[in-house]
Amino acid sequence: MTVSAQASVDGRVSKAGRLIFEKLDLQRCEIRDIEGGRAYSVKAYSKAMKRNIKVVVHYPESGGHKIYFSTDLDMSARDIIEYYRTRFQIEFCFRDSKQFTGLNDCQARDLRKLDFAFNASLASVNIAKVMRQRYYPSISIGLLKAYLSNIYMRKRMSYFSE
Repeated sequence: MTVSAQASVDGRVSKAGRLIFEKLDLQRCEIRDIEGGRAYSVKAYSKAMKRNIKVVVHYPESGGHKIYFSTDLDMSARDIIEYYRTRFQIEFCFRDSKQFTGLNDCQARDLRKLDFAFNASLASVNIAKVMRQRYYPSISIGLLKAYLSNIYMRKRMSYFSE
């Protein structure tokens, strides 16, 4: 993303200059201590979006940095970071539902049946996440699904062998 920024003396953002994160002018940034790190926010002009944006560069204590932005110039740096974190958690839930619990597999046309299938898929992922955290913290959701499937098949086979 190409972001250009040059804050004028009165705080407005002009369309001149370029924001270089390695040489970030801290005099033009709002500085916040956020969750085990420091966040710098600045209003900048994005050439790609042809509008002003608020850019937040978060440097966690563990090292590295993450860059977030919002088109809402009044939003606080903390809110921008929290919105992104929430968004990613929702996306991970949908990804896991598609991969492991068949969110895309329902072929029903009736809205009630679709509603049931979607809720069952998303609830299964949430239950699997709780089970993984509580009983199997070292394995992934995919491995947990394989493990539980193997246990189920083993019980079924032992039922027939009796």
